[in-house]
Amino acid sequence: MRQSDATLGDVHAWRALARPEQTPPEGDWAVWYLRGGRGGGKTWTGSHVLAEWAWDYPGEYGILAPTYASARDTCVEGASGILAALGTDRAEVDRGTARYVESWNRSLGELRLRNGSAIWVSGADVGGRRMQGHNLRGAWADEIGLWRRPEVAWDQSLRYAVRMAPPARIVATGTPKRGHPLVRALITDPAEVKTLVRTLDNVANLDAATVDAWVAQYAGTALGRQELEGEMLEDVPGALWQRRWIDADRLLEHPDLVRVVVGVDPEASSAEGAAETGILVVGAAPHDGHGAKPMRHDHYYVLEDASLRATPDGWGRAAVTAYKGRRADLIVAEANNGGEMVEHTLRTVESSVSFKAVHASRGKVARAEPIAALYEQGCVHHLGVFTELEDQLCSYVGGDGPSPDRYDALVWALTELAVKDEPGLLTMYRDEVARRVAAKAAGRG
Repeated sequence: MRQSDATLGDVHAWRALARPEQTPPEGDWAVWYLRGGRGGGKTWTGSHVLAEWAWDYPGEYGILAPTYASARDTCVEGASGILAALGTDRAEVDRGTARYVESWNRSLGELRLRNGSAIWVSGADVGGRRMQGHNLRGAWADEIGLWRRPEVAWDQSLRYAVRMAPPARIVATGTPKRGHPLVRALITDPAEVKTLVRTLDNVANLDAATVDAWVAQYAGTALGRQELEGEMLEDVPGALWQRRWIDADRLLEHPDLVRVVVGVDPEASSAEGAAETGILVVGAAPHDGHGAKPMRHDHYYVLEDASLRATPDGWGRAAVTAYKGRRADLIVAEANNGGEMVEHTLRTVESSVSFKAVHASRGKVARAEPIAALYEQGCVHHLGVFTELEDQLCSYVGGDGPSPDRYDALVWALTELAVKDEPGLLTMYRDEVARRVAAKAAGRG
């Protein structure tokens, strides 16, 4: 199923190499959601389906990914992108010798075919604005579980724009993320067609070392069932967070903030398979006094997840960029493992950065308990969808397994903002729960 083999003939040759689950379903449908594990062939399928539509039915089409950069680099120019599905690459297109492609403007996100079709490329993080104002015959929506603004990108931009038949269809691809509203909507809508692909089904076309790294990282874990098997990740027994808490208090805007802190969980290695450096930006605003809460706290807002896999210089620059861009007053990072190195890295990028080293005197789960309590009380709000962070929060139970980089960075940031006396806050929370249980038992709750 390698894309180079599938595109030597015409744009339909890929079907001879596709697995049955990669072939578009029969019948009348508007959205086909191809969900599955990493490396399962989702991108390959999405690109070939869209290429076939665009050549068979000249008109306007769209490609929408989490960001414009991911749409450009993965969906268009990547090894399994649409240029490869059309039997070409950037160099050949630039020379003007591509069989099917007339031009590709990577700055504007405009791909034109020799039959007159135009494919517009955009990112969901800006609401898929390039889709608006066009009469699209079809579209490819990639990695929908990572879209930050699905209510705009899907409902107001893409779904409305795809209205010209034939085919008037969308192929949506991605690893399923249970907490994501668009994924949830597609999975639960009986009118939409769903197909599952697994990493295991496509190992013959994957780099063996990469597969080994994925298996070593995820096998036997709840995240492994999602990332490798394409399952919908449910709440995990023993995890401190529940997805319904996050969903219930998710917002798109925040009030004026009195403090903003960047939490960093540094990773020394940037090698493939290493954990990412967690970089989470969190703000605080005074409680407005409305509503019945078990305790009165300020409210906290998760503003940005800037986590990445990079060298120390790379993650240092990312952390400082988030610090300056969000006008934060502090970067806080764990000092147990290389605290002086972290401070030196940050100050090399920006000498005036305000930095605080924190020391982990207890385990990850124990120090996260007060933060999870704030979530349960409705005091923490995610500004949009943070899929990777939410997966870690709702699946980590301690012990061995993938390093919870975002989890740790969030806990450090919220601890700085909210928990001045960790044992005291946790005791207050437990005392409040005990009081309410006692009141209910006495018939007063």
